[in-house]
Amino acid sequence: MIGFETIGNATLTVFDDVPVLSTDPWIDGKPYFGSWGHPYSIPLEQIENIQNSKFIWLSHGHPDHIDSASYKHFTGSTILIPDHYGDRIFNYFNARFDCIKLKSNQWFQISNNVRIKSFADWNQDAALLVDILGEDLIVNVNDGGLRGWSKTIKKIIENYKNSFLLQLINWGDADMINFYDEDGSFILPSAAEKPQIGKSYSRVMKNLKCNYAIPFSSFHKYVREDSMHMNQFSTPLKKHFEGFDNSYGVLLPAFICWDCNKEDYTKIKVEKLDNIILSAEDCGDNYSDELTFIDKEKIIKYFRSFGTIPDHFGSIVFTVGGKDFGIKLSEKLPQLRFEAPRGSLIKAIENEIFDDVLIGNFMKTTLIGCKSLHPNFTPPVTKYGDNGLAKTKEELEKYFNYYQLNSADYWKDMFKFKTEGIVRTFISPQSKFYNIGKSFKQKSL
Repeated sequence: MIGFETIGNATLTVFDDVPVLSTDPWIDGKPYFGSWGHPYSIPLEQIENIQNSKFIWLSHGHPDHIDSASYKHFTGSTILIPDHYGDRIFNYFNARFDCIKLKSNQWFQISNNVRIKSFADWNQDAALLVDILGEDLIVNVNDGGLRGWSKTIKKIIENYKNSFLLQLINWGDADMINFYDEDGSFILPSAAEKPQIGKSYSRVMKNLKCNYAIPFSSFHKYVREDSMHMNQFSTPLKKHFEGFDNSYGVLLPAFICWDCNKEDYTKIKVEKLDNIILSAEDCGDNYSDELTFIDKEKIIKYFRSFGTIPDHFGSIVFTVGGKDFGIKLSEKLPQLRFEAPRGSLIKAIENEIFDDVLIGNFMKTTLIGCKSLHPNFTPPVTKYGDNGLAKTKEELEKYFNYYQLNSADYWKDMFKFKTEGIVRTFISPQSKFYNIGKSFKQKSL
């Protein structure tokens, strides 16, 4: 068969008679310090197809896309890494696997009938185009927004008979949403509005001119006892189809095998998995553990390494083991407070993966004097700093110079990104206008 299948959270497997490519395999682990689990089973046949793939493409550093417990499934494959600034992901895999760094916007032939183009963006994410037989194009956006490449990718899509959109589209719980205001009240996320997701698919398909879409990069559930309450904001699979306008194309089922010659698909049978609740202790955390003197030194060193954070925040306070520990950064008013168990917090600091403890949504984040972590804390800490290894102002200047030179549509997309950031910074997430920023992002695709 020549075609592809979709399975798991964000795994695409492409066939040219045999499996030639799989993307972002999350098979075994529980990412985000045990907070996320699979809502649906991955059948053995699909696991074997991943294992037998000639190439594995890894988009970005989030653990539901690069899952360390799943590495054993592709030890015989060649790993393909986008050309992100800093090369953190490439350097890690290049030391352990047969690894190739893909230059953005260049075709790479992976079999007789399949070629791919990878596009790294300034948010340390990446998109992948998969050309099959010169007629079908898979547009794998995963969690990204085509930042720096939107116009270029749109022009490529125009040349294909069939184009398949694979992108994270949901209510918005695949992000940090465990926020509180300075009075200690939980801030309802935009996901609480539970809008009709099908309308978002229609909007993006119209914009990109894709005639097919498949729900993708949207399948997880919270399995830690201290994050399970966030399941109320997770998007059920059936909700993806509500409000979809089929005049723009076809929204296919989530888990399918598509045959390019027949131009038809079969569903992959998956089982809904029972809820397994993990305690904090199961995940290596104990809420009574306090920070040690060495822990405090690590936290201070980590947060003072980010050159732009003092320009926007006065202090960061950590509540660990029932005790507060604060870092003064400047004389500014805004303050951030993080309440978290010591184990996960210190692992996040030591491994420079602070996004993981945020997106796990068991850590409580209190916003004092500001409306959001975006855009002044994330992405400077979690994306440009941790993933891109650019922390000081001088390093950040080199970082964005790199993407300016290596992204065809940098200025156009940067303008829209900054517009989104302005909206989300000054408008409360409880307001219906908060989603305006997200609509700007979708319209820019």
